[in-house]
Amino acid sequence: MITEDNISYIPKYVQIQNYILQKIKDGIFLPGDRIPSEAEFSKQFDVSRITVNTAIKELASAGVVERIQGKGTFILSPDKNGDKQPFAFASEIKIEPFEQSAHRPHKLLEHGIIQAGPVLCAKLNLDQGAYVYKIVRCVCQDGLPIELDYNYIPLSVCSNHTFDSEALERIFLHEYVRKYFNKKPTRLKIFINTQITRDMDISPLKLEKNAELFTWDNFVYKDTEVLAITTTVCASQLNKPFITLEF
Repeated sequence: MITEDNISYIPKYVQIQNYILQKIKDGIFLPGDRIPSEAEFSKQFDVSRITVNTAIKELASAGVVERIQGKGTFILSPDKNGDKQPFAFASEIKIEPFEQSAHRPHKLLEHGIIQAGPVLCAKLNLDQGAYVYKIVRCVCQDGLPIELDYNYIPLSVCSNHTFDSEALERIFLHEYVRKYFNKKPTRLKIFINTQITRDMDISPLKLEKNAELFTWDNFVYKDTEVLAITTTVCASQLNKPFITLEF
């Protein structure tokens, strides 16, 4: 089980991508500059070259960098990557837990202000010891909890807001933020197999001893600002799809 002791919850290849993007934003990596080699990134981030290759390949597909055989990887100028189109599906992408939860009854278990632990502060980009609004819901099937949602919102986002308990049981957190708050979400990011932190009581799931858990974090962003996070915990279900891509 992933614990709070390991705060490096962001996958290594994403850390490498963020490092490169931040260097570009700060003007350290300029168009035409050669970035460090896979071997150098591998040593810097203590990962395999396969992990580095995955990170660079995705940035190349997005038109951020260009890989030249035998020479290295170079930062692309914005006016040279306009013809690079992100891969898209003709129909839609379905996140299976979202699809399933939307048709199941939810129950609000608790909500209120708590002091965030180190992991949560890191996720929300808050100072250590900051306070957040916590909302706990369960998804039920045949009247029994099968999934727990731990939702966290920085007080800077929800200041002076009176939460609507009925709406919290009816809609997802990103929908609630979009409907009720001044800061409107612009994107979501999902990470799987994430930490269970000390404030999460998973006893309502009535799991067997040593049962495998499946967890994921749903980050709600406005541009680069994290507006909220939902951590979902349920029993691991083998051979159940997480994402369905429809063409």
